[in-house]
Amino acid sequence: PSPHNLMFLLRYYRETGEAGALEMVKKTLDQMYRGGMYDHIGFGFSRYATDEKWLVPHFEKMLYDNALLAYTYLEAYQVSNEIQYANVAEQIFTYVLRDLTDPKGGFYSAEDADSEGVEGKYYVWTPEEVKEVLGTEIGDLVCAYYHITKEGNFEGKSIPHISGRSLDSFADTAGMTSEAWQIQLEEARQRLFQHREQRIRPHKDDKILTAWNGLMIAALAKGAKVLQNEEYREAAEKAVHF
Repeated sequence: PSPHNLMFLLRYYRETGEAGALEMVKKTLDQMYRGGMYDHIGFGFSRYATDEKWLVPHFEKMLYDNALLAYTYLEAYQVSNEIQYANVAEQIFTYVLRDLTDPKGGFYSAEDADSEGVEGKYYVWTPEEVKEVLGTEIGDLVCAYYHITKEGNFEGKSIPHISGRSLDSFADTAGMTSEAWQIQLEEARQRLFQHREQRIRPHKDDKILTAWNGLMIAALAKGAKVLQNEEYREAAEKAVHF
C-alpha cells in the first residue's frame, strides 16, 4: 500500500473518529514492520514485498519509501500514542543518517538489492553464522526469535522477521523478563550488524535528488517536532542548506 493512502486514513480518523480506519493503518504498519521487508538487523525498509505475507522483499532500499514511511509511523504514533511506531521511525532515521547521508548534508537515492550479483545476499543468514557470532545459547534464542532456520525462507537462507512474534511472550517462554530479553536482543542485533558490515555491501546510488530529499527533510522535521530530537532538526536544516 502507498504511504499516502495510510496517511489519508490517519487524517480521516482524526476528522471522523472512525476506529476502523485507524485499525486498518495499525494492522498494515505492524505487519510491514514485523515482516522481512523491514531490515531488523540494520533498520530501514526495502522497496516492497513480493508476497502476501510481507516476508520476501525486493531488497532495494529507496530514500523516498523510507521518508514517507517514517512520516507515516510518526503520524500513527501521534494518533495512537503507541511507542512502537515512534521506535520504527527512529530506526528509519538511524538507517538514513548512517547509510544514505552525504557529508555535505544531502541524502542519497538508494541502495541496490544485490551484492556479488546475488539478490539479498547481504541481508540473509544461516543459524550456523548467527551462532558463530553470538555463541550457541544466545544464538539459538536469536534464531528462534527472528525465524532463522536450517531450511531457510529464501533460497536456502533466512530473512530475519518477527511475524507472529511478541517480545513479551517470547521472553516469558525463554524464562526471562521482557526487559532482560530486550537488552540481550539489542546487544545481539548490534553484534550481528557489525558482522554483516564485513560483507560486500550492495551498491549505493549516490544521486541526490531534490524531490526525494524534500520528502526526507519533511520527515526529519516532523521527527524533530514529535520526538523532540535536535539531531533530526539539524540534519533537516543541513539538507535544506545543501
